[in-house]
Amino acid sequence: MVTTLTRLDRAASEFVPASSPVRLTLSPQPGLELALALRPGAHEEASLGDPMHKLVLVRAGMLDLEGAAGGWLVLSQHMVFIPADRPFSLRTRPDTLLMVVHLDPQRTRWCHQGCWVAPVPPLALHLVERALAWDEQTVRGDALAGSLLRTLALLCPEWFSNPRMLWMPAARSEAMRTVVRYVADHLASASAALAARAAGLSQRTLQRRCLDELQMTWRGLLREVRMMRALELLCQGSPVGSVAVEVGFESLSAFTVAFRERFGMPPSAYLHAGRTGLHDAATRPGRGRVPG
Repeated sequence: MVTTLTRLDRAASEFVPASSPVRLTLSPQPGLELALALRPGAHEEASLGDPMHKLVLVRAGMLDLEGAAGGWLVLSQHMVFIPADRPFSLRTRPDTLLMVVHLDPQRTRWCHQGCWVAPVPPLALHLVERALAWDEQTVRGDALAGSLLRTLALLCPEWFSNPRMLWMPAARSEAMRTVVRYVADHLASASAALAARAAGLSQRTLQRRCLDELQMTWRGLLREVRMMRALELLCQGSPVGSVAVEVGFESLSAFTVAFRERFGMPPSAYLHAGRTGLHDAATRPGRGRVPG
């Protein structure tokens, strides 16, 4: 399963770095900048850290990405930058379609500590789809291919300049793991008082632990999880009104205000964009190198 709730389950568990015997997102050769598309399907793999940066676009479905500091739920029409040498594990849903661009860390400046998620800009999609037309031999000897991949790398700091999103930091203590599990089980009705009671903490201690372990307040934690779940449901085509109720808002207007404050657009606009992107991904013919 790849959902907000399963992401919370993993945020309440220890991340153990590992390496999978079969790797579909690994670059064919260190230093080789190349774009590839993965066949749609449920996929799971882990790495102790790869030699190349990865720019991963989710065209359909969902990607769950986990690292030592926490994890991301990367939704359709979003992308994630995975820096070189960072241990990670990932899982996808059966309907997930990924595009992966490998970028040389020696020539690619990265602007954050660790991974980062952002919506896919139209230009990023256009450049990656163009890059998928080139195989390994073409990339090695074609000046245009090299220039396009350099352009992708140079634009990444701009594309990923947004605030952190779709992110759930890892809980370190058993008490905070209990808090995260409580949020997952009571998302619509969660409160600081009941979360503190579940974890055997005072509300004051809960607030302090949230800041110490998760680098956010209790209110910030609940808001982020609710917004993550709301984005997930909107990507699946759920009506805005039912999404508002499911994630715990008393009215559609309150949900719309909170959503616009967090993402800069009303949920209806996001719903439309998600539906359009999913249709495009489902009807677009496959291109480029497809491993597997």
